Amino acid sequence: MFMMALGRVAVVAAVLVVLVVTTQAAVPLSITQSQPPAAGALVQQQEDVVSLLDEVAGGRLAACHPIILTHNITASPRLHTILLGLQQSMTNAFLIYDVETYLRSFPPGVPLFRRQPPESDGTYCVAYYVLAPLPFLATALSAIPKTDWFSGATRYFVCCTGSSSSLAINTLEEEPSILASYNTLYVSHNPYHDPQDNRSWSLNLLSNCPFCRSGEPEVILRNKWSPWHGLQHNTNLFPDLFRDCNGHVFRAVTMSFPPLGLYLSGNSTHPLVMEDCLDKRLIDTVAQVHNFTYVVYEPADGMWGYQLDNGSFTGVLGDVQHYRKDFSFGVSLTAEREEVTDCTIGYISDPITFVTRKPKPLPQWLALVRPYQAYVWLSFLLMLAATGPTYWLLEKLSGSSQPLLEATFNLYGAMLTQGRRWPSSSAVRVYSASWLLFCLVVTVSYVGNLTAFLTVPALSPTVDSLEELIDSDFVWGINDFGAADYQLFKTSKVPLYQEIFRGLTFCPSLVECIQQTLDERFAFISFEIYLRDAIAMFFTDKNGDTQVYLAKQSVFPIDVAFATQKGSPMKRVFDKVFKRLLGGGFPARWMSKLIEEHTLATRRKATAAAALSGETEVVLEGNQLSLTLHHLQGVFYIYALGLLLSALLFTCEVILFDLYNGKKG
Repeated sequence: MFMMALGRVAVVAAVLVVLVVTTQAAVPLSITQSQPPAAGALVQQQEDVVSLLDEVAGGRLAACHPIILTHNITASPRLHTILLGLQQSMTNAFLIYDVETYLRSFPPGVPLFRRQPPESDGTYCVAYYVLAPLPFLATALSAIPKTDWFSGATRYFVCCTGSSSSLAINTLEEEPSILASYNTLYVSHNPYHDPQDNRSWSLNLLSNCPFCRSGEPEVILRNKWSPWHGLQHNTNLFPDLFRDCNGHVFRAVTMSFPPLGLYLSGNSTHPLVMEDCLDKRLIDTVAQVHNFTYVVYEPADGMWGYQLDNGSFTGVLGDVQHYRKDFSFGVSLTAEREEVTDCTIGYISDPITFVTRKPKPLPQWLALVRPYQAYVWLSFLLMLAATGPTYWLLEKLSGSSQPLLEATFNLYGAMLTQGRRWPSSSAVRVYSASWLLFCLVVTVSYVGNLTAFLTVPALSPTVDSLEELIDSDFVWGINDFGAADYQLFKTSKVPLYQEIFRGLTFCPSLVECIQQTLDERFAFISFEIYLRDAIAMFFTDKNGDTQVYLAKQSVFPIDVAFATQKGSPMKRVFDKVFKRLLGGGFPARWMSKLIEEHTLATRRKATAAAALSGETEVVLEGNQLSLTLHHLQGVFYIYALGLLLSALLFTCEVILFDLYNGKKG
């Protein structure tokens, strides 16, 4: 509290010094009177201004970090010396600058008052006390919100120009940069004030209201002040201008990016006709809460926007950066974009991934061998090759005589659950029992898996990560070299992403890019939500099955947010509503609902098209699938192979038998 009081006294003292010295330096505070006021009247005006600022600085602005801005402090050596002395002797409570020096300087390395003002939205604030003529005031109000001074702070402006109220109103209404400012209070002299009458008001407090007159800006009389009564009304001098925008029409910019942004028609000169999409639901909610309307356009260059060498952006981001539009619909948050615009909090995450052709079914005749891996089958063959001689040797040692080939076939028959009589030797029986247990486990697991592999076809291997994509024979590409995905790969220092960037190719449009994955060994890289919705709209059949494969791994988990002009209070307006919507889970729920609706609409179209073409669907009764020759082709191939081998063996036996009888005869 002591530091706050000290800062308040220092502000008022510095303002008084600036006002007095400015007068002595021939910078008049009253520029509207035909005759300059008497010295005593001028001093009284200055004292009134100081008293008013004392009251204002002790109210809502008491917790704000104060900065005094003057005009041309080098015009008078005496003024320059006094201000330098004040700047060196005062604590970190405030700083004194002339407007031009302030705009050219770097932000100071001084601690700020981080206490929140009453009715604040959780951010700290800075109070600017601007003592300058109206033309320089326009420069300050236009340029200061665009600087990096106290980024993220709520800025309040208390402006003393020395003008009378009538001229101040006319000048303010003619200056667009002043009329578009926020949280600004103008102190002007009441031309009808009688110093001898304690019922008159010496100072008028004007304020620009951007949305008061049916949504149009105007200058209003916010309050009055006199040295005898103080403020005329006990009202908030800095009300929330966005609480009710009175139907003001804001200008927005976007491009088609379903299901976030979707429209039927329109361009950079004609407003877009928006369809139901996530961004429209969000902006409609904010517009309903704050009573405004909006029109949406495309950017003139038809691009999302990438950063040029001079730091300027093109496309959607460029329109917001250069104040051609008030805000944009959803854009991907990147560090470069947040440097030139004020982005809202992210309302949904949209990482980057890719799609490829759907894996093809493996040959169905291999279903008989797919229940086990190749090395498992090799292990079985080795076991069978070793078990037969071992069994034959144990029988021979126990006194039984059986050919080696017959003993091996007996064990093979036991694996196929064929019954037989086993020798009475204990060693052979124990060995046979262990073999039967082994066969039981192997055959049961094989039969169980065989059913699944016969009914559900196995698929070829998929590509699920960027590492696998690089190692594959796929070509990869994107469809927009001006969007965030291209910029992220281009600026990344990660070797993996650099290699992806070096291999990027270009494809013309969203649908054509995805279609290219079906026609070629091509992987299309884009944002996950964008891809999911495109697949739902264009690449889903009547059964709900997709025609392409969406990779499981994603990279660059980017948040999507609205971009507002640098220094614009619109950011806090959106953030406040977005936080409430996120708390209720609405954005994610709306997103899922939109994609589901697009999927159902696509399925209905596919079903109608199939009906027109006379296609019929196979109905499965009781959810049972009947196995066809296609499913069982493997066993027929094995049977045919067995017939062929048996025929060859029979032929060989006949030939050998004839040769043997011929030699014997």
